[in-house]
Amino acid sequence: MNTVNQYPISRRSFIKTIAGGAAISFSISSLPISLLAAESPPLTDIAPEPAWAPEPGVAQWRIDGKPKVMGQKIYARDFRARDLAEYGWPYQAEERVMYALRTNRINTVVMDYQLSMLPAELQPITIIDAQKLINDKVDVSCDMKKPFFVCAKNRDKSKNKSNVRHVADYYGQPVALLIFANFDVYRRAKKILQFNQNTIIYGDSVAPLDPSIYGNSYEYVKGSLNGNPFNVVHDEPDYYKSHSPIVKGNITSAIEVNTASGVWQQYSANYVTQVMDPMFMEPEAGLAWYDKQSSRLHLLLGTQSPTGDISGAAEIFRNAKCTYNVSEVDLIACYPGGGFGGRDSSYFTMYLAMAAPYANGYPLRWAQDRFEQFQVGLKRHHTEFTENLCIDDNGLIQAVTASFTLNGGGRKNLSPYVAELAALSVCNAYNIPQIVAYGEALDTPDLIGGSQRGFGGPQAFIALETLLDQAAEDTGRDPFMIRRLNLLDNQSTTVTGAPIQQDLQLPQILDALEALPLWTNRETTKQQFANQGLKYGVGLALANEAYGTGGDGMFGAVMINRDGSITVRTPYIDMGNGAATALGLAPSVWLGKNASNIMMGDAGFFNNLGLTKIDAYPSCVPSETKIDPAKQVAQLSGSSSACLGAFYQYHAVSYAGLSLLLGSVIPALQRLWQAEVDYKQLVFSHGSISIEGYPAIEWSQIVEVIFSQQLPNSAAVHASFVGEFVNADFSFSSLSQNPITLPLDYIALGSLPNALQTVTRTNMTTLPKVNSRYGRSTYAPSGALIAVSVDPNTGYVVVEDCITALSAGVQHCPQLVSGQSQGGVAMAMGYVLSEDCPLSPEGPGAGNWNLDKYKLMKMGNVPLNQQLLVMPPADNEATARGIAEAVMCPIPPAILNALAMATQHRFTQLPVTPAAIRTAI
Repeated sequence: MNTVNQYPISRRSFIKTIAGGAAISFSISSLPISLLAAESPPLTDIAPEPAWAPEPGVAQWRIDGKPKVMGQKIYARDFRARDLAEYGWPYQAEERVMYALRTNRINTVVMDYQLSMLPAELQPITIIDAQKLINDKVDVSCDMKKPFFVCAKNRDKSKNKSNVRHVADYYGQPVALLIFANFDVYRRAKKILQFNQNTIIYGDSVAPLDPSIYGNSYEYVKGSLNGNPFNVVHDEPDYYKSHSPIVKGNITSAIEVNTASGVWQQYSANYVTQVMDPMFMEPEAGLAWYDKQSSRLHLLLGTQSPTGDISGAAEIFRNAKCTYNVSEVDLIACYPGGGFGGRDSSYFTMYLAMAAPYANGYPLRWAQDRFEQFQVGLKRHHTEFTENLCIDDNGLIQAVTASFTLNGGGRKNLSPYVAELAALSVCNAYNIPQIVAYGEALDTPDLIGGSQRGFGGPQAFIALETLLDQAAEDTGRDPFMIRRLNLLDNQSTTVTGAPIQQDLQLPQILDALEALPLWTNRETTKQQFANQGLKYGVGLALANEAYGTGGDGMFGAVMINRDGSITVRTPYIDMGNGAATALGLAPSVWLGKNASNIMMGDAGFFNNLGLTKIDAYPSCVPSETKIDPAKQVAQLSGSSSACLGAFYQYHAVSYAGLSLLLGSVIPALQRLWQAEVDYKQLVFSHGSISIEGYPAIEWSQIVEVIFSQQLPNSAAVHASFVGEFVNADFSFSSLSQNPITLPLDYIALGSLPNALQTVTRTNMTTLPKVNSRYGRSTYAPSGALIAVSVDPNTGYVVVEDCITALSAGVQHCPQLVSGQSQGGVAMAMGYVLSEDCPLSPEGPGAGNWNLDKYKLMKMGNVPLNQQLLVMPPADNEATARGIAEAVMCPIPPAILNALAMATQHRFTQLPVTPAAIRTAI
């Protein structure tokens, strides 16, 4: 156990073999445990209930609230190498500081770069550029594909120089990284270099390359063939692939025939949505240190994807002839300071890792400012999409065709998968018998797209909800009525043909919204605003946003400390969605106690378990790797999207608590009561546990037995979900009825966190293969009513009111759900009305954008009277739903529908600026 600033730290390592075959030891550490503690209990006494949540399952404030508001170091930007002495970092050494010399043109040859404007005392001590990486045999990570640097033509020493374009692959691609001796030199040099048009020497303009598709494009066809359903789920892959063109042609013909005859009414529109910055609180920053003696690369980052980051960092040095040998990568994962996709597989990590050895044994700090973050940070995609909606005379949707083209920008990131989800979301909350949905992401030199909140869903919902409102208006139907006629239910299927397995509560959402005075009084209110010279409208929209990826693995661990306090460990990241707090409450489900501490981003601890995916061998695992069948699971853990916490990660942590109850607490109680104990009959109250017929046992007594008898005090579990949870039977010595079936596929128990023992597992379920074709199967439906007023003279829009209705399942922490909704409203308002990163040379790609140009929503713009109506959990629903992304999704189309009522014009391009409104009016 090490300490940093008096806080205990735990480090774990695991071995992974990368593509080149070299064995690399990976270590991921979370923030120090006690840094996020609500209090510091005496080490010799039994700890009191945590002050942040003394009542089981109820939070008084966020578990990380006090460290944040009291200014403790929790974000990557806060730390310096001197804070990491107990990690072995050279705390007495002066930090080197890095600056990226970035291009701001994408259609011009880069001839050279120069630093002559810097006086001698401000010159960098090291310059890293394309030629240096070639000389040192340093590669890009496998996921990056494109090179780190633009190779300046005058510095290109390759033999095939004439075949190289010497043009930036995207806005902000560096020509060089400059390492300065210390912060003072860096600060003074940066003032001279930043915005200086003479540092990079450009040559002739060149024609841009034609855009190509990143990865795969995705097309989903749903209909019928020869009287049978036809879709991804119903039909085997080969049959589906070969017959999709036929069914697609039949749908196209049906639309043409039925619209021509007037049997169906067709509503179509072309949409354009803009690039949007996630605008998280902390621009990306981090520390790196390469220890040549141990060949260890150390990183400190705020990231959503710690496991992917360290494997990518290792791949950079995979070449056997590389100048720098890296045998271990050690990552300290900090709070990111905001995320929602903007830090998922960010390329910032790869550049920092690559540069670390060039600091020559010194720690290296890199902290982007807001100008740099706007230029190269991950963004919501510029999207162009077309949708056609066909409705019959009864108001029933008969067919939808849609096509989504996302501008992925200069690096792939997760863009293809965002395009995929846009296509998967095309039916939204409605039962649609015939669908053709297509999604693609393009490789262009523009701003880099990534996985921002909603992940493609917002674009799909905008299209269908605005067209549906237009159809209601044109046919004289009530907007609520036309939606009720078409709602998904448990007899319906999605675009892939997947069944609806949840009670979506869509009728209840519509009922709750329709009864509100905001809706029923809308015409009266409209007249009141008209008397003031303002236009007014109220818009309705539904959104059936999915959570999860369709195949998710999740880890969770719970520890009982010697003082009786509880620690939670998870690889998940809290990016502002309150996950640390929700997961801190999870142990109370089975242990009756909340966590005092939580370790987020602790992926190394779980990777040390050595789990592998069942179908990984032999294709994905080297032949010399020994596979332990007891450690094979259905799905491995992925990155941390905002919606995965409440359902998936909470499940894992709560069942880690149950595993510890069965493996440790129950045996302790049996010793104390000298009787068999049924865990289902336990009653937790005020720090004690009781069961009918026996005296209550204080938690302190149980803890004493656990540690004196050397019972396990740690449990780590893994669960897999592909349309449903994988179940398995697990054997615990405390159970008279053995084994017990649990929705897990791995459990380990022990007293030493680094040497947990696998619990015997039998009868692990094999889920139907068809489940993997569902696409998505878990949803958090929501609806919104938005009221807007419009000044026809200025075009200025005021969002007067906002009411959201949400199906959230069981709320772990209602305050967090409310906070997520409020944040979602603000983000969605910016999306529709103000925020924009133009793709032109004058946009953020120029490197001179900050909040003076990027128009965020301010507190004064957001309606203070907004309401959130959370539906009671559905019958027999005992779990939460992932709502962090869902709460944003109905707001954009509801605003657009409100604007249509107010202005009698349907806007199809975002943002809807005052100028656009003045033109329309």
